[in-house]
This record gives sequence, C-alpha cells and structure tokens, in this order.
Amino acid sequence: MALFVCVWTVLHHNIQAPHDGYWAVVARKLRWAALAIWAPEVLTLFSIMQWNAANISVREMRGLGYTKWTKVHAFYANAGGFVLATPGFPPFPINATSVYYLVRTNRIAMPDITRNQIWDRSKADRFAKGLAFLQAGWLLLQIVARASQSLSITPLEVFTAAFIVPTLATTYFWSSKPQNVAEPNVIRVDWTIADLLLSAGDAAKEPYVDTPMDFIDKPVWDGWCRFPSLLHFGGLETRPLQRIPNDYSPPPPTGKEATIVWVVSVVHAVIHLVSWSFPFPTQTEEVVWRTCSLILLVVMVVGGLVPVLSTRPWFDFTFNLIWIWTRKAKRDTFIRRWIFRATADCAYAVYIIARVLIFLEIFLAFRAMPEDVYY
Repeated sequence: MALFVCVWTVLHHNIQAPHDGYWAVVARKLRWAALAIWAPEVLTLFSIMQWNAANISVREMRGLGYTKWTKVHAFYANAGGFVLATPGFPPFPINATSVYYLVRTNRIAMPDITRNQIWDRSKADRFAKGLAFLQAGWLLLQIVARASQSLSITPLEVFTAAFIVPTLATTYFWSSKPQNVAEPNVIRVDWTIADLLLSAGDAAKEPYVDTPMDFIDKPVWDGWCRFPSLLHFGGLETRPLQRIPNDYSPPPPTGKEATIVWVVSVVHAVIHLVSWSFPFPTQTEEVVWRTCSLILLVVMVVGGLVPVLSTRPWFDFTFNLIWIWTRKAKRDTFIRRWIFRATADCAYAVYIIARVLIFLEIFLAFRAMPEDVYY
C-alpha cells in the first residue's frame, strides 16, 4: 500500500498536448510509474533539475522587477503552462526561459496569473500526499520495531523502505510544481514567428529542433540533447512540439544537485543490504539478493560519480545519461568518446539486471516466509 500511494502521489506530469487521447496519457503515466519504481533516483534527478530551473527563473524575473513571479509560476511555465499563439503558425508551449526572454524584449506582457490561480488548476491531492507520508512513516516505524524485536522483515518491506528515500527527496523538489494541470494559458500576439527570428539575428539562424524558441532554450542545455531516436517518441512527432516532455529539465544539474542525487542514490542502494542476513527460501536466492544489492551499491557509488564529474569545467567527454540524454565531447577523440560513455552504459546495463532480479525475488520470497513475518 505504501509503495502504491507513494508512486501515485510523487508523479507530477507536464501538461498534455491538445491531441493527446485518454490512452496515450494513461500509457505515459504508466511508463513514468514504472520508472518511479525501477529507478526512483532518476525521478529525483529530474525533479531537482526542474527545481533549479524554477529558482533560476525566479531570480531572472526579479531582476526585471517582477517580484510576484514565484517558483509555482516557473514550474507551471516549464511544464507547458503557457502556450504562444502567433499569426500563421501553430501554437506551441514556451518554458520559463522563453517567457523571460519575451518579457525582457517587450514581446509579451508578464503573464497575468497569480500563484493561487495556478494552484487552483492543479489537481494535487493534499490528502493523498498526507496519506503517503503517513503510510511511509508507519512502514519505517514497523521495520525499526520488528528489527528491535529480532523479527523477520520481508524483502518487499526493505524494497519499499529503500524506495521511500528518493521519493521523499523528489516530493520535496516538486513541492511547488502543479500536478496534472489539464489546460494551459494561451498568450496571443500580433507579431509573427518570422519577425521574432529575424530580430534575434544570427542567434536564431539554425533550424529549430523542438520549437522556434530553441535559440533561447537550447544554449541553456550546455551541449546536452536528447538521443535522436527519442526525439519523436511518446507522441512527440509533431513540430513545433505540442507539449513539453516530462524529462525536459533545463539547465543540466549543477555539481551540488548531482551530489545530492548521488548521496540519495547511495543511501537507496545501502538500504537493500539490510536484508543481507535475512532468511531466503533457498541459498541461491540469498546469494542472488546479496550480489544484486552489492551491485546496486557499487553502481551508485562508482557509476553515480560520473554525473557529478560531468558538471566540472574540465570534463570534456562524451557521456550518456540513462540512455535518454547525451552530451558529446568538444574535442572528439576515441578516448574522450568512449571512456565515460562505455563506463556509464555498462553500469546502466548491470543496474537494470540487478533491479530485475531483486524485483523478482521480492515476490518469489513470499512462497516460503518465516512464521514471525506474520507476528
């Protein structure tokens, strides 16, 4: 129950595209729910990057004198809450960076929507979140109490306890993000996209990949881009994009943010070792659990260090982030192209295998539980 409630409440999806059907939205939510269970630290990474982007937006807007622009506004914008409608061009969502640029260049007025109005659009269920915290706290107390009485703890309980750690971090970083908003605000203007691009000069001379605002948005990504094979995945066939994908989190993580995610990931992996001396149905299953738990820890300690190093100015190596995002080395040599890329790819592959085996053992273990599990 705690696992289900935590997954249900932690996900904060961006606003769907106008043409998205019911089943397309359901399939997208299921994919992200699976990601939340299989790799909850990845969700923490996306949430902290979006949190950083919101803070940057607030500072930029206050630099223009707009003190009522809050993190809620920034999260709302980066989720696709503002859609730009220009003559002769399909409407498309603009993020907080684009809103800042258009306001600063007097292309649009500051969007007239209050924090409370945005929050009213949100379907964030405070009762469900409170229930999730209550369930998580109760589970942790149960585990501590059972351990103090030398009673057995199930692998599922350990798995859920480990899951709670990154989930709490994700919940904190997304605490100001509106949840499941259905309709965006449309900003209508009388100038054309051609006018905008011409006025931007050489900065906008390259063809856009996602939207005509790429000349403002993409430099913030510091060389990161989506894998070409994923550019049109999950209902993203149309250009300009009709929604902002859930994994779009400009700018990339800072050293501090990457370190926080690294620490959370290591703690998440360490908790699996609590089951080291637990009774398993067979010795083989015990060895599998111990081996996979150690693999998770090694991958998180060593492999998780690579994203931290990638934030350093001297880091000039091709690097893939969970097979979704990639950044190429500026000085493209064989070593720079493969040393960290191969390390990360191997770490991801081993991690996935270990997670699958742990997940299977969670359910296999129920066939022969010790009697004191039911006390």
